[in-house]
Parts: sequence; structure tokens; C-alpha cells
Amino acid sequence: MKPRAQLRHAEIRTWLPPLGLALLMGLAVLWRLSDLGARNLWSDEAWVALAVLKPTVREALTAGQSTPPFYLLGVRLLAQVFGGSEVVLRSLSLAFGVGTVVLFWPLARRLASPAAAWLGLAAVTAAPVLVYFSKELKQYSGDAFFAVLVCLLAERFLQRPGPGRLTLLALSGAVGLGFSHPLIFVLPAVALAAYAGAPVWRRSLLAVAGLWAASFLGYYLIFFRHQVNPELVSYWSGEFPDFSSLPAFLTWLAGALARYFHYFFGDIAAWWAPVALAAGLWACPPPGRTRLLLYLGGPLLMAFLAAALHRYPFMANYNGSRLLLFSAPFLYLGVAAGVVWVMARLGEGRRWAAGLAGLLMLLSLQPVKTVQENLHPTLQRRQITPLLARLEREFGPRDLLYVYHYAVYPFRYYRPDFPPEKVRFGATVLERNLFPGDDEDDDDEDTPERVWLLAAHFPGEDFLLTFASGLLGPGWRPTGQYRDAGAALLCFERDTRLTASPAAKPVHP
Repeated sequence: MKPRAQLRHAEIRTWLPPLGLALLMGLAVLWRLSDLGARNLWSDEAWVALAVLKPTVREALTAGQSTPPFYLLGVRLLAQVFGGSEVVLRSLSLAFGVGTVVLFWPLARRLASPAAAWLGLAAVTAAPVLVYFSKELKQYSGDAFFAVLVCLLAERFLQRPGPGRLTLLALSGAVGLGFSHPLIFVLPAVALAAYAGAPVWRRSLLAVAGLWAASFLGYYLIFFRHQVNPELVSYWSGEFPDFSSLPAFLTWLAGALARYFHYFFGDIAAWWAPVALAAGLWACPPPGRTRLLLYLGGPLLMAFLAAALHRYPFMANYNGSRLLLFSAPFLYLGVAAGVVWVMARLGEGRRWAAGLAGLLMLLSLQPVKTVQENLHPTLQRRQITPLLARLEREFGPRDLLYVYHYAVYPFRYYRPDFPPEKVRFGATVLERNLFPGDDEDDDDEDTPERVWLLAAHFPGEDFLLTFASGLLGPGWRPTGQYRDAGAALLCFERDTRLTASPAAKPVHP
């Protein structure tokens, strides 16, 4: 009986890893497909969509603003072949997101212990930020994909150096720069790892580094320098390092690190994740320890230097840590290695302590909320299409539509056929006096009977009512308010009983 039991146990150990791998890959695909087309495009996605749908490539690249050129052209090609629906437009991000999970597994096995690789794969599969950006019409999932790709190719080259593997690494870096801006932070770390690990190939590696530098210069001269948006630089101005004094810098750095870990781990797990990361970087077996530290810390250091030059925000507020998504796979692997090490130390004679610590860590990651968010993302959910359907039913011949600033791009995407004479587009989020010098003459044919306000991506209901009051003045009263996730449609009619006092407060229905 004993040999038979051992044989059965050996068979289980043989098929269990492939089953676990298939399960995780299946979950990765399921979560990244869920709600892919059910969520409306929000403001940033919509301007990328409008750029993609421009009639010419030149117009598309110009309208794409800071979107990497190859990402924009890739989405444009998909739209031309399959149409401009949300699913099609987000499919390139989906491919990058799934590809990140697929490539992460062989990379993790090269850098960490088997247990850490499995736990890291589970984290990359389920991490809400990685899942979400796999189904957003932005390039950020490509940032993570190309970071993992070039590091994996570097590891394969170091394992068995050869001209074919080196060529593949060189081309991946050169092409990847056209899909991902922050890949320029990753490539120096990759070049350094390869240079230190393959002394015989150092001359060839210097040529590869030269190719990458020349590629970036070419992208900059042709694309990037024309995409620098002064408004974005001004928007992120508060997120650059504060070098006015040492206490000011340390305060800024502490806040930046706190935002970074809170963004990728949530409010609770962010308290223990830095400790686990430090333990993981110490516990990883060499030479994976050195290269994991290099692949994680090197690009972050480069991003910090770019922030010091006011060229790239570093661990910023307002969801700004998405710009560091390229570091997420390595961050999760380092933390996973630390968790495995802690569990092993606690499990030496005190299995109950290891089990309790593992349970607390799992609960701090809020697994139920994570699954719900992965299946039905609430981040940047701005459902304006149901409100547009209501507007179409109720919009009258003497009505006017005002589109709030952050709803302009989604509106242009979903309703390009709306009569232009019937709509005003908000220029800023502080716009006032839609009808300057209005004498409240109800018989004026140019004066609308009703004004509809379509809004998305606004701070809150009170803000919107106050904004409407400043926009229309006291001579209007709200007669209809309709809501959907992250969006609102308000209707206002003239009320001649109200005075034009500038102190008049917004009227709540």
C-alpha cells in the first residue's frame, strides 16, 4: 500500500502545477475580459478614441497628444479592421495585460524561489490596478508588458548568451519605446544587468545600448518633443521633488512612498508591504536577488531623476502612480518573496503563527472587494450613454445642451451627430455666465426654453449644482436631475420670478 500511495502522491505533484497555472491564467483572462465593453469611455479614453478615429495618420498622431505613437497606431489599425467599439479600442490594452501575466511566470521563476514565483503570479493575476488598466484605452498596461518582456529576454540571454537572443532583446527594446514612454527608465537597468552578467559580450551590449539610445532620440525628435503638453506639466507640478530644504524633501519622499504602496496594495496592506518587500529583496537567492533589485529599483531611480528635472511625475497624487505601472510586476514579486520568507520563519515549529499571519495578510488585501472590482470596475466609471438616451427622448426644439468640460470628449465620441447649433462645450471646470448680458426676455427667439447640463468626472453633486448656478445665474431653476455611475444630466428652465441678485444661491429640487 505504501508504494501505491507514494505513486499516487507523485502523480498529484506532476499534474498539480499545470492545473494551478491553467487556473491562474484562466482567471487572468476572465477578469481582464469582464466588463471590457460595458463601461463607457471616460474623458482620457475618449480623446484617445477620437484621435484613433481621425481620417489620417498625421491627424491621429497630432490629436493623440501624449499617447505613445505605436500604441496609437496599433489601436487605429484594430479600429479600421474591426470597428470603433469600446471592446475593439481596448483590445490592445487587453492583449498587453494578459501578455504581462504570461511573461511574468518564466521571469519570476528565474528571479525568485518557486513558492515566491507562484505567489507573485497570483498577485499579478489578481492585482486590481493591473486588471483595470488591461481594459482601459490607455497605454499603461503596455508599460508593464514591455518592462517584463525586456527583463525576461535579458534573463534568457544571460542564461544562454547568443547572437539570436541578443538581437531579440535589442529589437524588443527599440520597438517597445514606441509603445511605452517609461521603457526608457527600464532599459538602462536591463543593459547594466546584461553587461555585468555576460562579460564576453560587453562590446555587443554597448552596441545594443547605443541602438536603444539612438531609437529614443529618434522617437523624441519625430514624436515626443511635439507631444509635450504644458498643461500636463503644470498639472503635475506639485508632484515633483521639493528640494527647498532637507525636511521638505523628506516629507515629500515619505508622502510619495506612502502613495506608491497604497496605490498598489490598498490602504491596509500598504502598512506591511514595504517590510515584506525589504525581506523579499534580502531573501531572494542570488543572482536573482541582485537583478530583481536592479529591475525594480533602477527604473524607479530613473523616474525619480526625471521628476527632479520636472519631466515625469513620481508617485503622484490623483491616481498618478499609474505612471509607475511598469514597476508593479517586480514590486509584487519582491513582496511575494518576502511573504514566503516570513511564512517559512514563522512555520518553523509554530505553524499556527504562520497560518494566522497568512490569514491576516490575505484579509488585509480585501479579497472579496478585489474580486468584485476585477469583475465590475468602479474606477473611472462614467456612464453617460443612458443619460444621452434620455436626453434624446426629451430634448426639445428650443432646448440647449451644455456639456461639462470633462464630458466633452465622451460626448463627441458617443454623439458626433448632435446638432452643433444646439450644444455648447465647456471650456473649463470653472466656466461662468453662459448668457452674458442676458436681459431675461422670454420672447427672444435666441434664448433657449431649457438648458440641459451633461456632466461626468465631477467632484460631487454639491459642486455640480454650484457650478450650474454660476453658469446660468439665478434666473433658472432645476426641473430634472438624472444620475448614473459617475455622470449626471440636469435640466433647467427659466424662472422669471427669481431676481438677478448675484447673491442668489443654487436652487435644490
